[in-house]
Amino acid sequence: MKIGFISKRGAVRALMAEAVARKLLSSAGIRAEVFSAGVEPEKSTPSGVIEVLKEKGYPVRGLYPKSLKKIPYRSLDVVVILDAEAKERCEFVIAHKRREHIHIDEPVRHTPTEYREILERIERELRELFGFEKERRVSK
Repeated sequence: MKIGFISKRGAVRALMAEAVARKLLSSAGIRAEVFSAGVEPEKSTPSGVIEVLKEKGYPVRGLYPKSLKKIPYRSLDVVVILDAEAKERCEFVIAHKRREHIHIDEPVRHTPTEYREILERIERELRELFGFEKERRVSK
């Protein structure tokens, strides 16, 4: 299975989603190739993003902002779009396969606290998307 995460800039949200998905799927014994890209990719990843990922034990080797042309977007089985602008600009990306949209706001302050909040949201969203987090109900 090939999964791609796409955001506007590809330097924060998409990279975090790539790291989280790789670890989640690998821990569950699911073989998958995971990619990330930006429709207008940044030239580099903010150092705070890498530090926050490392804090939580995510592998960061090979994480950098890429354009769609640098990933196999035509052969992705699942595309997860992370913001409205990327959604509008990626209509051409494998419309016949599974597409998901998770709206996560672009960072504003670019602080470690904001990066941690974004990472926590991505972790929750991906656990739900991949079915790792079942709703727990308490019986009365």
